[in-house]
Amino acid sequence: MSSDVPTDTPQDAEQLEATPPSAKQPGFHVVGIGASAGGLDAIERLFDNMPADTGMAFVIVQHLSPDFKSLMEELLARHTSMIIHRVEDGMALEPNHIYLIPPKKNMVLSEGKLLLTDQESDGALNLPIDIFFRSLAQDAARRAVAIILSGTGSDGSRGIQEVHNVGGLVLAQDLDSAGFDGMPRSAASTKVVDVVCPPERMPSRLAEYLDMPRHLGGEHPRIAEDVTQDGDKLEIFRLFRHKYGIDFSLYKPATIDRRIERRVQLTRSADTREYVEKLDTDADELENLYRDLLVEVTQFFRDPDAFQSLRREVIPGLVKDAARGGEVRMWVPGCATGEEAYSLAMMLHSAIREEQRDITPKVFATDVHARSLEYASAGVYSAAAVANVPEEFKKRYFKANGDLYHVNKELRQTVIFAPSDLTRDPPFTKIDLISCRNVLIYLEQRVQKKILSLFHFGLRAGGVLFLGPSETLGDLSSEFKTIDRHWRVYRKQRDVRLPMATRMPMNPALSRVVLRQSPFVARQPQQDVGQTLITAYEQLLTKYVPSSLLVNEFFELVHSFGDARQLLEQPEGRPTLDVLKLVKGDLRMALSAALHKASQQRSSVVYRGVRLRTDDGEAQYKVVVEPFVKSNERMYLICLEEIEAPSKPTQSEEDFNASEQSSERITVLEQELAYTRESLQSTVEELETSNEELQSTNEELIASNEELQSTNEELHSVN
Repeated sequence: MSSDVPTDTPQDAEQLEATPPSAKQPGFHVVGIGASAGGLDAIERLFDNMPADTGMAFVIVQHLSPDFKSLMEELLARHTSMIIHRVEDGMALEPNHIYLIPPKKNMVLSEGKLLLTDQESDGALNLPIDIFFRSLAQDAARRAVAIILSGTGSDGSRGIQEVHNVGGLVLAQDLDSAGFDGMPRSAASTKVVDVVCPPERMPSRLAEYLDMPRHLGGEHPRIAEDVTQDGDKLEIFRLFRHKYGIDFSLYKPATIDRRIERRVQLTRSADTREYVEKLDTDADELENLYRDLLVEVTQFFRDPDAFQSLRREVIPGLVKDAARGGEVRMWVPGCATGEEAYSLAMMLHSAIREEQRDITPKVFATDVHARSLEYASAGVYSAAAVANVPEEFKKRYFKANGDLYHVNKELRQTVIFAPSDLTRDPPFTKIDLISCRNVLIYLEQRVQKKILSLFHFGLRAGGVLFLGPSETLGDLSSEFKTIDRHWRVYRKQRDVRLPMATRMPMNPALSRVVLRQSPFVARQPQQDVGQTLITAYEQLLTKYVPSSLLVNEFFELVHSFGDARQLLEQPEGRPTLDVLKLVKGDLRMALSAALHKASQQRSSVVYRGVRLRTDDGEAQYKVVVEPFVKSNERMYLICLEEIEAPSKPTQSEEDFNASEQSSERITVLEQELAYTRESLQSTVEELETSNEELQSTNEELIASNEELQSTNEELHSVN
């Protein structure tokens, strides 16, 4: 679960998304349009096809030269009959009007009014589109629409994430029609763009969006009813559990329903049932919904005052209290793309340098989304992303490469990224600071209490817990001392074991067996019938089915049938589910050979005469390993049937000989090792060749850069 919400946003995304339109929010949709170089043509094409009576207000934010008068008002008037305003401070929005940002100004939307501020004149990076989109998300919430048109750089790519986060609509110009594709490309890389199309098609997509009754203050009756039906929603939960191993039944139903409803409408599905069928076959849409549900928005030093509080009052104390040669350990659950983890790492590094202490900084950053962790691990961010990083940190911990900033090796080695699910996995221990901001607000109350107990367990005595502005400690407030009430910074007071469940309870609906109603069970509650049948199945399996095991493609035990437990024994040391470690003697050798043979041949393998010593003495077994494929997951069904007396094997069976199988297995492993060595050598040679090519390409790029600089000087001279 991603943890962050927009900068300068006093409410979390969940609150904004759930907040109905009020007197402070416009009663109509507000469309923010961001454009830069080449944007004039795109804006004209957009309004050539935009009706004058849409009921929306349009705010155009461009990168304007401070040295020349903008003619946008006169030029745009040729393409629309809507009233066009050059914004003045405090101007109120009206539907069916267009508003243009003045030169040398930044603009925000507050309570339906446009407020202007002067741009900084010190040469610092200015991102007017991001600034406006952030305020648009906060003020208009689900009535916000953000459009990215042609332009260079990455301005707008942060703001659209916040519009998306509160349930607004995000559109971007397709790369083929953009005169300059820097801004549309950066927007697309965020994975939050709902519609990608040429400017002339955007009006029709906006019209479709407006026709959805949910956005006009009501709910779509058919979709709202379908989303709440257990069958469809539980099927979606099942897909997520199968693909990503995450249980969304633990999340607040209101948030889940809104996000599903939104994707149903954006994919133009007739109803939720049709959308579920689409999810089952469209991996990209399943990923899109997954990202929507995780609410992935984060920034460097989000809420600067909060980080200043940590830097001033918390981190120096952690550094001073650390033992010489020891560690200061931090944990950022729900790290998303890593900005907050790197922010804490920079402050910790800086404090250690200032105190000149021999201490190792270590920051654990975890999330359930694998792609976000890959992005965070790369440590490469745009200029817009690092705009909030203090200049001293930017110079020390980043290396600029064009428009991109690379986290340096020293800082990157401090942060350890790893997949982890707070609702399922154990916590890190002996932690000095946990920063978990705006994760808990999306989870049910019982789950919040469980996670807070895990945080208490993971923190050392005197450790610090940093929560989001809308989160509280609840029943655990007596176990923590408040450091900063406004920014939710708390210190653990004592080491005491709190009562915690060992496993997060599953939503009862997920484990319920749905049965068709029958006249014979009409008087019996459906849930009781389901439980009765499950018990009956288990008794039948135990009585008539031979000892059997179901293992996954990694040979890990998934389920056991019959009386298989008498053949399994947990080895000493760390617990394991590896079935080859849970059995002994000849059975281990037989299973190893049969599983590897079945995986290679994709067919059943049967061994007879496998000797095994049990509590009743030595017995002989027939071992059957059969591949079992469910959806895209490969599994193996192992049947262990005791045979009374030796008999001649059938054509599909073979006698088991431990020494022969051992020799054969060694031969196979030697062949695999030789192949692996050859592949590794080939890979090394390819990497060396690629490195040489990259070096050559780099030299060519340097030469091209010098030519471009020379051309640029000539152009300046001509100008």
